[in-house]
Amino acid sequence: MITIIFQYVFPIAIVFYLLSLGCNLFHRPKASVVFLLIGFSLHTLFQFSRGLFMGVWLPNPIFDGNYFLCWAMAAITLIMRWFSKDEKNKTIIHFLIIPICFFSLLALIIPRGILPPGPKHATFYVPLYYGIDIIAQSFFILAAWFAVFHLKGKDPDKHFHSLMVAGFILYSISQVIGAYWAYLGWALPMHWSTKHLQSASIWCYYAAVLHLRYFPAWNSKHESWFALAGALLLLVFIYGAQISALSFPGIGG
Repeated sequence: MITIIFQYVFPIAIVFYLLSLGCNLFHRPKASVVFLLIGFSLHTLFQFSRGLFMGVWLPNPIFDGNYFLCWAMAAITLIMRWFSKDEKNKTIIHFLIIPICFFSLLALIIPRGILPPGPKHATFYVPLYYGIDIIAQSFFILAAWFAVFHLKGKDPDKHFHSLMVAGFILYSISQVIGAYWAYLGWALPMHWSTKHLQSASIWCYYAAVLHLRYFPAWNSKHESWFALAGALLLLVFIYGAQISALSFPGIGG
């Protein structure tokens, strides 16, 4: 049963995401939310199947960025939709189904199975680090999506800024957890590897963007462009790592 869920449920979840997108394009928001919820539920089932696919419970595969990124986006979208009372905001939130579909299809195109855990990955700090880190990345990407609407004059409440702040807080927490994990595994909180340098670059970038708003000439449109550039930089790092990981031996795909 777990094998069947692992192999077939994620594509079915994508079908419901695409149905949600279609309903949204044809101005059927309630049906769009229902299909999104069904797709998200199936996607959640798939994520748990990754943890059980090896025959024993392993939390690390659940937080593989290839699949967990779009899951986190769908979760954030549903939470925002639930708590939003403003109809204009709901309209923008409904369009978040577009990046959800896009990144889900990318995950379908670049599968890599489950990577066997190494000796330095047998600690709870590993899934905790990757889980928080990827949720933070989701906030940064959705902030860029809202920034596009702000530049068009459709996000006057500057929700993109709130999403960036949330992403930065979570990203900061993940860096502390990651440093502790690195200390446990390598006796150093940081070393000059590609992953560590990329993480430090992203943190410094968003820290700078959030502090630039205190300059007198700074305005929300400037911040919007920087939110877009930050998401682009993040995606280069994310999918550069995903492509390089295709050469790693995986199980189940």
